[in-house]
Amino acid sequence: MRLLARSLAGTTVVFLAASASALAQGENCTHDTLAIDGTATAATFCVAGPPAARVTVTETFARGDKRLSRPLTIDIVDGATVTRAVDDVPLTELGSDKQLHLTIAYRGGSAVLEHALLLPGAVVLK
Repeated sequence: MRLLARSLAGTTVVFLAASASALAQGENCTHDTLAIDGTATAATFCVAGPPAARVTVTETFARGDKRLSRPLTIDIVDGATVTRAVDDVPLTELGSDKQLHLTIAYRGGSAVLEHALLLPGAVVLK
């Protein structure tokens, strides 16, 4: 029981330190979990820096011990409350022959996954 408490405390400290580090760098991240081929895949979308005319969203997907990160550049529509971008993400680096078709919404410094389709088959994930 003591080992479990220490492990939980250590995990909490690491999580809080990582969160503080991301905030200090001005990074804003959102998180989702997608079921791909029956396996949970974590999806994270991070925006660094202040809102600008063009922002880069770092998309990160993690499945087991495999990880895929890639940038998505979004040109912000002047005066719009939200700007959307579409991205196709091949999942070969995660061990799948499929791809994700994503709609990312950028609003107020955050990028959020609005819709996700798994292709082929157009399986709705979100």
